[in-house]
Amino acid sequence: MTLYDDVKGCYFNVPMTGDVIEDVKRVCTVNQATHAYLWRHLLNVANEAKRLAKRFDLDEDAAFTAGLLHDIGGLIPNEQRIALAELLDIAVLAEERAVPMLLHGKFSAYFAADIFGITSSEILSAITYHTTLHANATDLEKVVCLADKIKWDGEGTPPYLLDLLQAFNLSLDIATQFFIGYLYNSDLLVMHPWLIEAHDFYEDKVLR
Repeated sequence: MTLYDDVKGCYFNVPMTGDVIEDVKRVCTVNQATHAYLWRHLLNVANEAKRLAKRFDLDEDAAFTAGLLHDIGGLIPNEQRIALAELLDIAVLAEERAVPMLLHGKFSAYFAADIFGITSSEILSAITYHTTLHANATDLEKVVCLADKIKWDGEGTPPYLLDLLQAFNLSLDIATQFFIGYLYNSDLLVMHPWLIEAHDFYEDKVLR
């Protein structure tokens, strides 16, 4: 019995149907006591990602699926994340050791593949990078990241929301550039290397 077996038995111990929406809902339901917000957040982000995908002529089903699974790795408690990542051969950066919360995107992608049967590399990449993006992100990655920021799981209205929504009227890239700049200049616990890559990629670019 490994830590991963314990994790699956504790957080994913539901009959799987092969229908990703039903299966994610079942997982969220059995974790309701500790993660009451999770199903609503995942569904809200999935629907927003699908809406943005339609707006920017992207794969709506892929965006919905990535949004639905983007935070499923958040079920793993912080105190287990480093050990579990090492067990699963998931690379752990120094910044992630300092703030294990930052591993949840990697876990979400791993679980999406191993537990929910997602095989699309584009979907798995969008899940992995949804928190910070990275240099030269795909449009699907941008849509899932920004859908998560529009439908954030914090209280009240995000302070950047109006400016972000206005930026979408110009282009997906301008909206992405705006949010990456906002996040980069926020009061972060650590500066993740992927965020630095994304910021450097967009810095001084003149976009349309």
